[in-house]
Amino acid sequence: MESIFIVNQFESGGEPLDLLEDLYAQEEYCVDVLDIPDEKIYGTEMIAKNMMEIVLTGIRKEELNADWYTNLNRICA
Repeated sequence: MESIFIVNQFESGGEPLDLLEDLYAQEEYCVDVLDIPDEKIYGTEMIAKNMMEIVLTGIRKEELNADWYTNLNRICA
């Protein structure tokens, strides 16, 4: 299952301007701050100066209740 999220609320540990052109920093933010498992991240892209698109892949049904997935849904709502 593939899912796309648009993050527009950045938590401590990442400033949108720091992430604009650094794909490595975007993925590190996803792993370190949002606790998304690295193997689930298909790609990231800053689509505006304060919005990041995260594409996840390999999401299993039982992961839909995981803390990281629930938090991601909360900050993207």
